[in-house]
Amino acid sequence: MKADLLFEKITQETLEKIFDKNPHLATSIGRHDPYDNFLPDGSAKNVYDFLETLEEGYKKVKATVDYESLSDENKIDYKLLGRFCENLRFLIHKHRKFEKDPDAFIEIGENFFRMITRNYAPLEKRIESIASRMEKIPKFLKQFQTRFENSRPVKLWTEMAIETCQQMPALFQFIITWTKGKIPEKTHQHLVNAFTNLQQPLKEYTEWLRRLLPEAEENWALGKEKFEKLLRLRGLGMSSDEIYELGVRYLNELKEERVKLARMIAPEKSVEEVVKEIRKYAPKTFEEALEATREEMESARKFLVERSIATVTEEEKLIVAETPSFLAQVIPFAALLTPAKYEVPPEGVYIVTRPRDPKDLGKHLNYWDIKNTAVHEAFPGHFLQLAKSNRHSAIRYLATTDSLGVETFLGVETVEGWAHYCEQMMIEHGFETDPKLRLIQVNDAIWRAVRIIVDVKLSRGEMTFNEAVEMLVKETGMSRNAAIAEVRRYTETPSYALSYLLGKHMLLTLKENLKKKLGKRFNEKLFHDIITENGYLPMYLLEPLIKQKMVQAKA
Repeated sequence: MKADLLFEKITQETLEKIFDKNPHLATSIGRHDPYDNFLPDGSAKNVYDFLETLEEGYKKVKATVDYESLSDENKIDYKLLGRFCENLRFLIHKHRKFEKDPDAFIEIGENFFRMITRNYAPLEKRIESIASRMEKIPKFLKQFQTRFENSRPVKLWTEMAIETCQQMPALFQFIITWTKGKIPEKTHQHLVNAFTNLQQPLKEYTEWLRRLLPEAEENWALGKEKFEKLLRLRGLGMSSDEIYELGVRYLNELKEERVKLARMIAPEKSVEEVVKEIRKYAPKTFEEALEATREEMESARKFLVERSIATVTEEEKLIVAETPSFLAQVIPFAALLTPAKYEVPPEGVYIVTRPRDPKDLGKHLNYWDIKNTAVHEAFPGHFLQLAKSNRHSAIRYLATTDSLGVETFLGVETVEGWAHYCEQMMIEHGFETDPKLRLIQVNDAIWRAVRIIVDVKLSRGEMTFNEAVEMLVKETGMSRNAAIAEVRRYTETPSYALSYLLGKHMLLTLKENLKKKLGKRFNEKLFHDIITENGYLPMYLLEPLIKQKMVQAKA
């Protein structure tokens, strides 16, 4: 007990120091007062300070806490904290993306969207905080630019940063228009004035980005040696060659299954023709697609309860909203903004991206894709898992997410692997018996297999941007605009894209091994509940926990 109290005291003090210097991280985790009114120091110094604070906390833990006296949960957090420090140290000192990507809004932009969509406080208070933060953006941008005084940014990421900067005013203008008449005029005028005063700094920042382009470097690849190091730090237990071979095997197997399903649906037509026909079954407008997303999300939740597949939490709320334009360039389909750990009530935001070309609506948002994606993003996928996992320490949350533009991504194979696993699992339980959904699910699995191949090749510098786009278009049939957005994201997040299918593969392998070991005493609902309650853990920490709890339940 004494060791646990000491460990929790040190880690909490460490987190408080991090939040004091990084109020945007406090907002994302649901710590709002007084953080919502402030922005971090945008310079590289704050990135190094973040690492130093984390390492100081870990050193203090190692020097004063008896590991063997800790509870099982705190032993896990102890190990995770150490790996978090090691991973972050590598990414800051070796990858150095924070001084290669000149997109300042990648760190702070999402917060504005979270603050307007989540109802954690009265609207007037949230708008006051947004206006206060907008007033501090000019200073943040000046500090951020100092990161590049002695470094060259990546050209592709600079071009993306220009697009983001051009799109941010649309978000602020939306907030101004939407809140007119809903808040006191004094508060609304504060917002308007903050936006007006931001125009020139945004213009200057965009001009600065354009001046960077001529000297920007073309290469964004991590390189094979560093990529292998990153995979080891994530504890995935496989080399990039082994992961690549797994992707190729899955791609070939899934393509064969897709052919069989297409023949079952329409024997006289090709796979491409069948998929094209399936995608015609789509909403007429994007607004109808949003409503269909809400309906499918609720349908999946009810199915989980009725079939007792996994324990569903009731207190968390999930909002469906359109993806803000500044995020749409890297999120072509949909994503979940995680429920905040400390918010009451905890709310997640399920964002859906409007296709750039309305003709692509069926490719992106046909009814079968909407159903499959609702399972992935909402129930029993990301929302259910992350809402339940938030009940553990904040260290787990920070280790999995993007901190200060430095993507640690510990545990992402569990988060994305679980959501991808759910797509197949729900069909196997009878959520939908029409083979059209199975074909769409297999097609999405092919996309995840291609992600493995492309992620490995791109990260090792063995594939060009255009080659990756062409492979996605050819193998999955997605629109070129969506494929471009996908590959843009892959270049910024090495080892993330491979996590979907690899994580699913690891979960399925673990499940089969446990079923063989436990026989009829294997409890699938318990298996699912342990995963949803520990979603932020890397698989190398989650697997022994699942085995322990399953064997205890058997006994």
